[in-house]
Amino acid sequence: MLPFLALAAASSLLSVGLLAGASGVTDAPGTADASGTADASGRDRATSATQEQLREYVDAFAAEHDVPGLAAAVVDLDDGVTFERTTGRDGDGDPVTRTTPFLVGSVAKTMTATVVLGLAEDGALTLDDPVADHVPSAPGGDATIRELLTHTGGFTAADGLAVSDRGEDAPADLGTALARLERTGEEGTFEYSSAGYLMLGAEVESVTGQAYPDVLRERLLEPAGMADTTADPREADLPPGHRLWWGRPVAYDPPLDPSAGPYGSVVTTLANLERYAGAQLGTGGTIPATIRDEAQQAHVETPSGGYGLGWRITEDDGDDLVHHTGANPGWFAHVLLIPDRGSAVVVLANSFSEARAPALGSLATDLHRISTGRDPRPAGYDPLLRSIAPGLGVAALLGVGMLALAAIRPPRRSRRYAAAAGVVAVVLALMPMLAGYDLHTLRVWLPDAATALLVAIAAWALATLTLLVRSRR
Repeated sequence: MLPFLALAAASSLLSVGLLAGASGVTDAPGTADASGTADASGRDRATSATQEQLREYVDAFAAEHDVPGLAAAVVDLDDGVTFERTTGRDGDGDPVTRTTPFLVGSVAKTMTATVVLGLAEDGALTLDDPVADHVPSAPGGDATIRELLTHTGGFTAADGLAVSDRGEDAPADLGTALARLERTGEEGTFEYSSAGYLMLGAEVESVTGQAYPDVLRERLLEPAGMADTTADPREADLPPGHRLWWGRPVAYDPPLDPSAGPYGSVVTTLANLERYAGAQLGTGGTIPATIRDEAQQAHVETPSGGYGLGWRITEDDGDDLVHHTGANPGWFAHVLLIPDRGSAVVVLANSFSEARAPALGSLATDLHRISTGRDPRPAGYDPLLRSIAPGLGVAALLGVGMLALAAIRPPRRSRRYAAAAGVVAVVLALMPMLAGYDLHTLRVWLPDAATALLVAIAAWALATLTLLVRSRR
């Protein structure tokens, strides 16, 4: 979540019985159909009922939250994929299927952590090595690899945002992005940031002598059978995602940033992400138990639970959850592991906004709860973040009104009004900077709010100048 948005704030359902041909809904091969055709045993009937409940929940979620395309699955260590549902259309207008490409955001961090731990097992590095031992030019090179894995290397969220998701204005390879990176936080203190995983990508390239996408493919993707997954923008065939403009999804298709693979720019499909979840549970021995055990346990405590090596560790009704969400501008992903039950849930969506993050983040947990016979606990929107764009829109309208008043019928004591309008313009202009972020970050993640902010700044600034000019007359 973007912390500066709180500072900025200070100034129905469609039927779940949609026809598959109309909505692009598909089911996993072998799952019971929606008619609930009678099975012989009570257990099978219960399974069929659960399948129907899961389908209805996914369809209702997509409709309620206006998600253009959604894919979800439940994976079992012994039985494989036990539920699968895709609904809606991709950014090109084609029905979403289990082979539709999605962007996984920070789920990529779990993949990077797996690769790094594999290199450690092979003796290419140790987790307590300072990064500078392998990447001498790295900023904050005294941070250890373990600290980068646990977000305790001293990099802030703003440090990461300053060099991440720059595809549309300044795409960069890992070396170029690393040269731009600065460390402004306190080493040893947990602060979630993509900066550490950018550095881990450089670490992987240094110790292997290969490009990060190639290492990821050879050490993780190919062994897990994930042939349709890549961190190389040249190989990706990704339909547009969707950002929200005033509550409505609008297609967004920026170029993928070549440096973003280690922390947030991996393209995959539902079918491949099912394989990945299975590998993280232990299917096929693709990922050794030593790596899984090390990564999937809490190493540091955070305000929202534990954090392992690339994984968040939380609890729900007695179940220990190992999971990670991922968000890019226009995309959302979630891999939820329940190791004690030998099960997992994966979710992919081609739409994202910060205000809807709580609702999107709750979907995987709700599907797990339904699949285990419990009631879901859906989350709503973040009310503060939901109010940002409308609030700035009001500020813009007031600024335009003040400008019109100053031009047509300026008030008496125009200098005082000019001073007040100038203060408003300055406060609006300083909001992102005071929180440590640039306007690019706001424009990428909240385009409607950014547009409203720019209009508001311009309107109040012009109103100030107009009032000053009229006061002299």
